Amino acid sequence: MAKSKYENYTKEQLIDKIKLLEKQRYGLVWEDKPEEIADQCERELPVLTEDKTKEIVKDHSKPTNFIFEGDNYHTLYTLNFTHKRKIDTIYIDPPYNTGNKSWRYNNDYIDKEDRFRHSKWLSFMSKRLRLARRLLKETGIIICAIDDYEFASLKLLFDEIYGEQNRLGTLVVVHNPRGRNDDKFFASQHEYVLVYAKNSDKATIHHFALNDDDKDQYKKADDISPFAETSFIRTGNNSKRIERPNLYYPIYYNEKTNELSLTKSKGWEELLPLNNDGEEKTWRWGKETFLELQATELFVKKVKGENKIYKKRRLTDNTGKKPKTVWYDSKYDASSNGIMLLQKILGKDNTFNYPKSLFAVKDILEITTEKNSLILDFFAGSGTTGQAVLELNQQDKGNRQFILCTNNENQICEEVTYPRIKKVIEGYSDKKGIAANVKYFKTDYVPYVLTDNDKRTLVFKSTELLCISENTFEVVKQNKKKMDFAIFKNAKQFTAIIYDEDSIENCCDELIKINPKHRVVIYVFSYDHTYDELDFETLNFKFDVKPIPEAILNVYRKISKLKRK
Repeated sequence: MAKSKYENYTKEQLIDKIKLLEKQRYGLVWEDKPEEIADQCERELPVLTEDKTKEIVKDHSKPTNFIFEGDNYHTLYTLNFTHKRKIDTIYIDPPYNTGNKSWRYNNDYIDKEDRFRHSKWLSFMSKRLRLARRLLKETGIIICAIDDYEFASLKLLFDEIYGEQNRLGTLVVVHNPRGRNDDKFFASQHEYVLVYAKNSDKATIHHFALNDDDKDQYKKADDISPFAETSFIRTGNNSKRIERPNLYYPIYYNEKTNELSLTKSKGWEELLPLNNDGEEKTWRWGKETFLELQATELFVKKVKGENKIYKKRRLTDNTGKKPKTVWYDSKYDASSNGIMLLQKILGKDNTFNYPKSLFAVKDILEITTEKNSLILDFFAGSGTTGQAVLELNQQDKGNRQFILCTNNENQICEEVTYPRIKKVIEGYSDKKGIAANVKYFKTDYVPYVLTDNDKRTLVFKSTELLCISENTFEVVKQNKKKMDFAIFKNAKQFTAIIYDEDSIENCCDELIKINPKHRVVIYVFSYDHTYDELDFETLNFKFDVKPIPEAILNVYRKISKLKRK
């Protein structure tokens, strides 16, 4: 009989294993598989380096969008420093793990014969979803597209990480109306979209705006607003008298004065909530609401010689359609509004597989974002999310901001994601451009901090991380030949980075000359994670000091602990 791997465990290791098993509850269980990308962060720390040649600036009044080239685990690592609790909405379209060698784990393509295929995929997703959760605001929402290959397991994984109580909905999107003919039994037409909140009590899902066809329904109007008419008798669930007896009551109508009342008077007609078959139904409101609103919101008209009560369904600025769980519309077709659209933007030689319908992404972002939301896609692929954000801003004059993360396998980031966004901003075919700003960063690495020299290396490589974190990119003072200190700003803040403690005095002198009227954040190099307040006593304005690299390392240590849980 083969030996069990537990035979070589120490007593302490066995106790830890038992404790872990005792913690198990109902939910998803899989064999966690080590991932080289994640393990790399135990030897090297990811940082970001800007590629200035790819910067796009079209309107200084608009926010800066970001494209990060690199493995998304590493970019999520850096985002946990720059954007912790800052993201409003996350949209992702991860690899579907079809087994057709379209996705790699530890540099090996995964096929259907790999018996650990599902465990590897869940290990891959779990690490990233846990990092992503830390980025969301308390009001934040995460959206994930998926198909049948991993839908069931992914839903349980989301329940575990984000909480079943925070599941806002599961959508079915018909993205291939013709059906997939190579399916053996049923021609698949749809995929799923999971929608979760960080805290469902604080999340908001907006209604869809009404289109022209919707507005055509509101052909009548009074002094308040346009309206459509609907029967005051409730239909559907809980519409029977036996189910809601408090909503079954007589209403009296005076045909001469056109009045409604709950009080019976001589000559007034009694109206009851009976349908055309004479079944006892219910009214839409209770008596209290009836008395409050009936004068402006109800009216009576004759239908086949009988008086019937109708309710006004109003069209106001806040009116819209509640999103439904099945999305069926030709605009969601991934062929015409995904593949063909991308070819129109980048040329017919573009061979990117399975881009999402632009309209499917636009619609989900329309109901999950505000005009100033920050949106992250860490499986950015062809960049559909970025285009959706830009078009939504153009549509409602918003200032949404996107962060796109993707690796550069087969040059996807350089040859698809970035060029697509550039074309959308500058214009393509018969489409006018959409003014926006973009900065492009690549993932770089520094040795894991073990020595004082490692600390200096990390600090010298941290300029972009700190500028992204503070959203300050305009250079006020920087000596590129000598890394002593640098000062950056935006419309509301100054950020000073002091790379060498011997340059504190010079930096303070420069800040005094500037005499900033806005917030000032000062990052200062420190071997022992502290700083001397006396070094900054000459400054006569409010400021915050943060020692580096400790400000960065503290975040990275927490992520490392999270990975080992």
